[in-house]
Amino acid sequence: MQLWSMRSRRNPPDSPSARGSTATDSVASPAAGTNSTSTSTRRGALRLLGAGAVAGLAGCLGGGEGQTDDDFPEGVRFDRGWPTYAHDDANTAFLREGTAIAEPTIEYEPDFGMDSTEPVAAGGVGYTPGDPMRALDPVAGEELWTAQGERWTAPVVLDGVVYSLGVTVHGPNRLALYRARTGREFRTIELPGRPRTPPAFSNDRETLFLGLDDERVCAVDIDAAEVKWTRSLFGAVRRPLAVNLHSVFVVTEGQRLYCLGTDGSAFWQVPTETVETVAPVVGDERVYIAGWDRIAALDRRNGDVVWEDDRGVHERLAFDGERLYAARGSLRALDSATGEVRWTYDPRETVSAASVVGDAVYVGTGHGELVALNRTDGGGPFGDRERWSMSLGRNVGHSLAATDRRVFCPVVRDDGLFSLTVVGDAADSSSAGTTATAGTAADAGGSES
Repeated sequence: MQLWSMRSRRNPPDSPSARGSTATDSVASPAAGTNSTSTSTRRGALRLLGAGAVAGLAGCLGGGEGQTDDDFPEGVRFDRGWPTYAHDDANTAFLREGTAIAEPTIEYEPDFGMDSTEPVAAGGVGYTPGDPMRALDPVAGEELWTAQGERWTAPVVLDGVVYSLGVTVHGPNRLALYRARTGREFRTIELPGRPRTPPAFSNDRETLFLGLDDERVCAVDIDAAEVKWTRSLFGAVRRPLAVNLHSVFVVTEGQRLYCLGTDGSAFWQVPTETVETVAPVVGDERVYIAGWDRIAALDRRNGDVVWEDDRGVHERLAFDGERLYAARGSLRALDSATGEVRWTYDPRETVSAASVVGDAVYVGTGHGELVALNRTDGGGPFGDRERWSMSLGRNVGHSLAATDRRVFCPVVRDDGLFSLTVVGDAADSSSAGTTATAGTAADAGGSES
């Protein structure tokens, strides 16, 4: 198997080789392997290969023969909160062990303006994108602190630290670190270019990866605050990276998907064959890409096409292992192994990207509603897809941050203000919001880290 020349089945024969258009500008020693204690075959193989043997296979090794139905990625570390874009570094937008809202209530409606970019949440605190970046306590109904942020990129919260791309007094080529409790800036990391994507972290939490403004990606040793390597790609990097085990997946505006190793090695690349590509999603055996007129599942080992769909998306994907959730007008739940449609939700209006918590799927609508859907193929006990819906204004989305019994919703309110509304659960004693009337399917048609 020649990993350096793998192509999509629709890739023309004269396309560049997988290593032909990438160049490592500087490389340090390979990143440390995952610290998982799992004894799975794939993890064992990754450990053996981590020292450098058969480097082209180590980072993108999938499962055994054939494709499995549940493709949820091993190594995903976030099991509570929504601390980064699309919940985790694999971009699944799935809080697997979370509890969905049973009785929705409007918990908090701040009076400041905010862009319609997905917020994040950790430790019961919400963090908004924008400049300034704001930390909010929805239960207390107050703003905790503000700091410099970046308009279109949400911060990332990990182990009590907020990582922000905002321009600091030191200039734009810095990553600023703040204490999550106080908002105090305590460190900056100098970068070789201006960062354009939120940081994505290795599973061992020793390295972070960023897209830069000059068609490069870089890896940073977190403890040492030093750049380990950079790699030049073809096309600007504007979408969040996806990281899982020893693999880093990058889509570029040059319409390429790259699979890199966490040590900077180039494993393979394929054309995305679509425009306006959203962030890639990594499964255990497959990686999923989508854009305006194409959705595709690719073999994680080599980039070969497993299945594809020509409808495309206008928002980021969500993924629960068995289903890939794709929004373009309506919301479709696609079988992750075959691409077949498992179910569709079409409220006759546009929907936001899906955010999945436990057995529920949340979407916002172009008519200003937050809607909770049953995730399973058969719907609810009576076959209903909708659980409840709640009106929040003129529009909800583009994408939401969802935690245990709480959803942070970018909204356009009735008065035209772009802001944030936090919906909690009236059935949860810790939720202190003002109960709102929620429509049902019948009448509406500790520490988190």
